[in-house]
Amino acid sequence: MDQPAESFPCMLLGSGGGVLRLRCAAPFAARGISAWLNGVEIGHLPLPMPANPGEDLHLALGRLPRVPLPAELRLGTADRDLAAPIPLATAQDAEALVGPGLWRAEDLALRHGVLHGALVNADNGLAEPRSFARINGSLARPLLLGQPATLADGGALWPFQLTLQAEDLGEAGLTVALHVAAQDAPLATLAWGRQGPEALAERLVALETRLEEATQAQAASLAQLAAEQRRAQLEQRDRIDAFIEYAGALLLDRLAGTAAAATAPDALRALISAAAPLPLLAAEAMPAGGMVLPGSAGFSFGWHQLERDAGGEFRWMGAAAAVSNPNQARAVAAVLAHLRHIHGAEGPALTATLDGAAAATTLEGEGPSAWRLRVTPAGPAPCRTLRLASAHHASPAELGTSADTRPLSVAVSRVEFLFAD
Repeated sequence: MDQPAESFPCMLLGSGGGVLRLRCAAPFAARGISAWLNGVEIGHLPLPMPANPGEDLHLALGRLPRVPLPAELRLGTADRDLAAPIPLATAQDAEALVGPGLWRAEDLALRHGVLHGALVNADNGLAEPRSFARINGSLARPLLLGQPATLADGGALWPFQLTLQAEDLGEAGLTVALHVAAQDAPLATLAWGRQGPEALAERLVALETRLEEATQAQAASLAQLAAEQRRAQLEQRDRIDAFIEYAGALLLDRLAGTAAAATAPDALRALISAAAPLPLLAAEAMPAGGMVLPGSAGFSFGWHQLERDAGGEFRWMGAAAAVSNPNQARAVAAVLAHLRHIHGAEGPALTATLDGAAAATTLEGEGPSAWRLRVTPAGPAPCRTLRLASAHHASPAELGTSADTRPLSVAVSRVEFLFAD
């Protein structure tokens, strides 16, 4: 790794289609040349005979594992570099080296009007999907991507969400085709037909039955929990009474026949008063907070990796993102999203929904580092998720400011859920 560039016996001529073209510049003793990425061998070219100067060598690369970037691709043996390392600074460098890889969609499920699934790339773990869904064959809608995970074989898995609107279901039903920009064919195609009144009535009856069963089960669980709590309190009180009785008897035995015997009853009463159990604090005195920090799991989908600057931690948002309410049982009066940076525009252009219902948005504060977005629902009500969407979400590469191809809109430092009660 510390050798000067001119001392390498091989030089890189170029790459294409997952193959590196090397030229032997000087004789060397090795039974083969391997490609290493963070200590993982991803390609090997055996050399039964020593290579002659001027001879071209073709080293085929296999799948790229997901590793932290920037990284370097070493060429040589486990002990020695035979060519200058190849830097991999971005996902685009990896894609230029071995191609975009083959994407596939897995674990597709529709829950409460939201399509959940995962985009998997086993060939190029460093690739980033430029994904979208085509609704009813025409309308394109971006997928809301979560944080990527590394698979056991080195590939990458990107969870995603896609919110389906009521107006998407037409007279002919609804079709959804999932696409990635690097592949022409759709990853998956899903279709739903419009159901008649009879089928809807059957589903409604089944849903009401399940809701009634869940309500009864919850009531039984709460009653059992209350009974267990009362039993535990009575058992604890019996043990305290037994201890007080034993301690009082011991105290009276110790003080019998002494000058302190006259004050023993007062001492015993003081002991009983000190040992009395404290009253339980009311649950209302300890309300759960509504603060969601960027390092928590509440920043669920649509956010880039956690970053930090002089002002603290924040996350960049892409085209759309979601934040989970930490206390979903309480009525939400408003939500405050604190914005640290704005990208590609003079000011933020954000819209917000609370559990799919549109909410009013207003900007508070002055200056690019003091913006605060206030989201106000039509009325106080419990909610599970705040969803934000930005009209401006260009990447630094598109604007010519850097090689970063991530779509960026606003950077959020924290989100506050303000409760009505």
